[in-house]
Amino acid sequence: MKNKIYSLSSEDYLYLDSKWNAKFRSKVLRFLEEKKVIPEDFNDLENIHSFILDKSLVDYDFNSGVNGITKCLYDIGEDLTNIYYEFLKDLYYKVGFDFYFQETPTVRVHCPNAANQNHYPRYHSDCFYGHPSQEINIWFSLTQNTNSGFHVLSYKNSKKWLEESNNDTELFIQNAISNPEFNKKGDSLAFEVDSTLDKIFLFNPLCIHTNHPRFNDTRVSIDIRINPVDDFVDGYVGKGRMKAEFKPGGKFGYHKKSIKELL
Repeated sequence: MKNKIYSLSSEDYLYLDSKWNAKFRSKVLRFLEEKKVIPEDFNDLENIHSFILDKSLVDYDFNSGVNGITKCLYDIGEDLTNIYYEFLKDLYYKVGFDFYFQETPTVRVHCPNAANQNHYPRYHSDCFYGHPSQEINIWFSLTQNTNSGFHVLSYKNSKKWLEESNNDTELFIQNAISNPEFNKKGDSLAFEVDSTLDKIFLFNPLCIHTNHPRFNDTRVSIDIRINPVDDFVDGYVGKGRMKAEFKPGGKFGYHKKSIKELL
């Protein structure tokens, strides 16, 4: 399925140069300091697991794959929000089209050897959970890691693998939850995304992907979804408990204005 990302690349994914990773990193550090998650003047984000003040915050909820530090970042505050808007305005000029955007970016923190880290890997596509196929996923790291642990299949490989489950997304999800061998098949088809601090990664939401558990260092990343205004289709609702409405001003969905309207 053709996605707007093909107007930027001949592939269903691409990297763009970025000056924003370090800016987000600095704001996340200070935000976690204000929330008293980390000590004052702490800067070693890759080793946050060794210095966090409440050790229970590193542990995952098995069903959601979310830990307490990530939950602290659901409400990112004014400074991070301002950086987010500036990032999106810069992105608008790079991609050359107007878009609706996730109202709050998702900042994810993955620490090594956390409880319930066997939640991962769990291969999926965002579209399996109700996201529009018109979206573009954006992922980038705020930490300098030897490996990102973020694995993505090309659209071609994703389509082929889903066909092996008779295009039954619920069956695919259940296999990913319960069958380690199933996820190993995904590992053989996927590639690992670069986690350097001067790149952002954009990909088709139909591309199947997963995080992997960490064993040596913490990785902090951001994921964002944008939806081109010209391609927007109303009516998509998330399948999770929040029932996010993927429309401008929708509940847990997009900002009420497109990025061009915020310029």
